[in-house]
Amino acid sequence: MANFDEEMNKIDDSEDLLKLLESQEKKRPKKSSSVVPFMKSLPLGTIVLVIVVVILGAMVLSLGSNMAALKGELTDLKNVKGQISELEGKIEKSIREKDGLKSEIAQLKNEINSSKVQRREAEAKAQQQKQKTEKKKATPEKPKLSKPALPPPKR
Repeated sequence: MANFDEEMNKIDDSEDLLKLLESQEKKRPKKSSSVVPFMKSLPLGTIVLVIVVVILGAMVLSLGSNMAALKGELTDLKNVKGQISELEGKIEKSIREKDGLKSEIAQLKNEINSSKVQRREAEAKAQQQKQKTEKKKATPEKPKLSKPALPPPKR
């Protein structure tokens, strides 16, 4: 079987065949595992687009995690708000009780003051009576002339 080169010339020699194979290998691009030749074969716009998509994906994942954290904080804030409203109700109730106790204390003070006044008045009256009795005892009583007792009439 006859061998032909690229220009369809017949090759008889094995050395020529080797040279042809080597030249064909040189013309073929080398297949290597590196990414750089693959990147060089792509247009620049495609590379930039892929990089932008990767960056946007990372940003979306970051925003998703931030949103989840914010939702958690929002539920915590709602719980705190509920606790605050409960405490406000308790505070209002205690304020009403405090006002009621203040009025009771004011009434008790008035009663105490009135009882003090009554006690002072009673002490003053008792003092006056004591002084009167002491004056009576201090002044000697004049003896009354007494008539001899008449015997009871007979019947």
